[in-house]
Amino acid sequence: MKRITFLIVITALLASAVGFTAPASQPGDEEAEPIFVTKIPSGYRDWKLVSVAHEEGDLKDIRAILGNDVAIKSYRDGKLPFSEGAIVGRIAWRHVPSEENNKVFGREQSFVAGEAPPWYLQFMVKDSKKYSATGGWGYAQFDKDGNPGPESDLKKCFPCHQAVKDRDFVFTRYTH
Repeated sequence: MKRITFLIVITALLASAVGFTAPASQPGDEEAEPIFVTKIPSGYRDWKLVSVAHEEGDLKDIRAILGNDVAIKSYRDGKLPFSEGAIVGRIAWRHVPSEENNKVFGREQSFVAGEAPPWYLQFMVKDSKKYSATGGWGYAQFDKDGNPGPESDLKKCFPCHQAVKDRDFVFTRYTH
């Protein structure tokens, strides 16, 4: 009986030793790739305004940059890196001349948001673990019908945001 107990204990110890010395399974290369956000965050239209922007060149858009409560708190507190769960969103419209306003001004000087719904939506979602391959941020873009943008476009996000790494990869500054 002592011999059987001794063999069981030895077998258990050997099995444990093998378990502890075996290399942990490493994530595959596909997990090292950036993961992109594929759903529009709910309630984004009720978020607070961070800033506005106007882009010329090929885009010719006007944008409202919004933040959820977590992002707004980080902006207001000047906290970098942004807190986990922060989401910064951008609603962009093509800008078009306002004939009505320009009649009043007597010249073409007024531009307003064009066609509804927006031309596109973009989001950055802070989750340092999930999006570790892209500086802790997940990126998203949706067309005017709410469809996610192609992954090829999203792969351009993080390399571009490297230019503002010292601001936790966020271009937009808070407008008080």
